[in-house]
Amino acid sequence: YLFKFLRRMDFLLSEVTEYLYYNKIIFLILISSLSFILTNAIIPRIVVASISKKLTVTPNERSSHSKNIPHLGGLGIILGAFLVISFFGSFMLDFSNLRILLVSSISVIILLMAGIKDDIMQISPFKKLLSEIFAALIFILITGVMIDNFYGIFGIYKISPFFSVLFTIFVFIIIINSFNLIDGIDALASFIAVFILSIYLYYFISVNSVLGILISSSTLGSLLSFLRFNITNDKRKVFMGDVGSLVIGSILSLLTTFILSTEICFNSEISNLPVLILSLFSYPFLDTLRVFIVRGYLGISPFSADKIHIHHKLLDYGYSHLQSSLIIFLYSFNE
Repeated sequence: YLFKFLRRMDFLLSEVTEYLYYNKIIFLILISSLSFILTNAIIPRIVVASISKKLTVTPNERSSHSKNIPHLGGLGIILGAFLVISFFGSFMLDFSNLRILLVSSISVIILLMAGIKDDIMQISPFKKLLSEIFAALIFILITGVMIDNFYGIFGIYKISPFFSVLFTIFVFIIIINSFNLIDGIDALASFIAVFILSIYLYYFISVNSVLGILISSSTLGSLLSFLRFNITNDKRKVFMGDVGSLVIGSILSLLTTFILSTEICFNSEISNLPVLILSLFSYPFLDTLRVFIVRGYLGISPFSADKIHIHHKLLDYGYSHLQSSLIIFLYSFNE
């Protein structure tokens, strides 16, 4: 009886897998919905635990809030998404993509640990940079997946393996740090990430990448769930924290690498992929560049904390956190 039951379950799983594979819209709705539900259940427990252990952000002269707020919300985002990704990835992916997913998880966990330590104890910008480089190297060296095509930008198509490795690491560093730096007011980093993930999800559907759809839609669902706890002003309010911005930045870095790697989802019909990606990241990149230039002009460290970001200027003009985030989101959408 056990043997018959296992055979029936294997047949049922095969049928489900085939159905989801050929119905990508239902697949992504299912994944994003489950991630939303799981994150919705996890974050309140993180809030309670953070308050009881006093793992909260205390307001200071640079803060944009007036009371102690838990700041490990990013942990809820990654847990909700990771559970869904692990479950569906175990039977929806072939061996090659499953291997890439497992190594990607290692890279994300490295930055997850760095983010948790930074939120609880604080670590130096140099140590965070080392963790980003290490995470990128682990992914590149084990999977062999890297940005190896410029799709004709500056007349460049395929690039050498050595330059591919260096450029992929550079992209990881830029994306992760830019997201870490714009996470200064409610909803901003989440809005930008939701926007980029939505465009990436559309692209992965067009190239039939189950791996890309799985990661994008699960992260998207978790972020949407986190937003309802981030923009509220009740006792369940939570911040993303460095653990959230580093992890979301690392996921976006991985997905960007997938798109620009001919090994995973090469699309010869789209000639301006790098330009499209630059436009999607226009706000994080431009704001980070602007802040670095201003800090350099003032003779201070580019990683020093201050209130000179664009979102801080919008707050100074009297806009609320949500209004400021929506203004920047609409700018990014128009780009």
